[in-house]
Amino acid sequence: MIGIPADGDLEAVRELQPGGVIFFARNAAPPTELRRLTRRVNEMLAVPAFVGVDQEGGRVQRFKDGFSIVPPAREIGNGGAQNVHLSAMTVAAELRAAGVNLNFAPVCDVPVHPDDTVIGNRAYSTDPIRAGLLAAEYVRGAQGSILCCAKHFPGHGGVGVDSHSGLPTFEGTREELETHLTPFRGALAAGVGSMMIGHIRVPCLDPSGAPASLSAPIVTGLLREEIGFRGLIFTDDMEMGALDQTQSGPNAVRALAAGCDVVMICHSRDKALEAVDAIKKALRDGVLSQERVQDALDRVAWAKRRFGIVKSEN
Repeated sequence: MIGIPADGDLEAVRELQPGGVIFFARNAAPPTELRRLTRRVNEMLAVPAFVGVDQEGGRVQRFKDGFSIVPPAREIGNGGAQNVHLSAMTVAAELRAAGVNLNFAPVCDVPVHPDDTVIGNRAYSTDPIRAGLLAAEYVRGAQGSILCCAKHFPGHGGVGVDSHSGLPTFEGTREELETHLTPFRGALAAGVGSMMIGHIRVPCLDPSGAPASLSAPIVTGLLREEIGFRGLIFTDDMEMGALDQTQSGPNAVRALAAGCDVVMICHSRDKALEAVDAIKKALRDGVLSQERVQDALDRVAWAKRRFGIVKSEN
């Protein structure tokens, strides 16, 4: 999945044929213009794309012109479950009308670390049970129109480093981690179609020090096998400061091998090309199995059918 540049140049879309694209504030426009842009994107692709955005509300709302201005999740959640449900329905309907079919929300983090600077009021609550109930209500409200993505598994609220700039480490025990997993379980119970893996080290699960996005014990062992999530798994942006930016290709391979289904490279065309080349080479060399890649492709196809992005064969 790649980002669209500010100038709207879609040559990388034509060249790379990605499974999806993501919009940022640099692409913000009124709904009719966005609809034309998404149509142009899909005209260049053999298979219709995920068209995603971070439209959480509050300080993370990419589109404003022609869209409802949405308060932060904490403020919406303070109004109760029905308020969350109605807000999610509104956001989803507006995005779908603009040609967007994927929203990277709800935020399921529980911001309890005293040095937290990145989550704050983007989360519904510092109480994990309440956060899970409200995340579930968001999913129920939004997924009638678009695909939701619960983020940032296994929880960014228990760390004090922003993964945009460095690699955070969750220092707690497996039992303490359960606080941060609770909202994701709530979103799963509501049928959330996708989740995003954060770039967070969790030594109690993976002593190797690999960030969650590159960790088979976390993605496959915890999320797939223990928690039982069967939907689509996105990485967070692979160009964030938490990851070694000289390793774009190998990191993309590691993310897929760990169990992620969609690798997100949101800014650099060159890094996206490096990732594609590295994945092809890893398949040729047997470093990455055909079965793992086919499994990812099957999940992508399922999600696109399930959420009306491509027509179902039935």
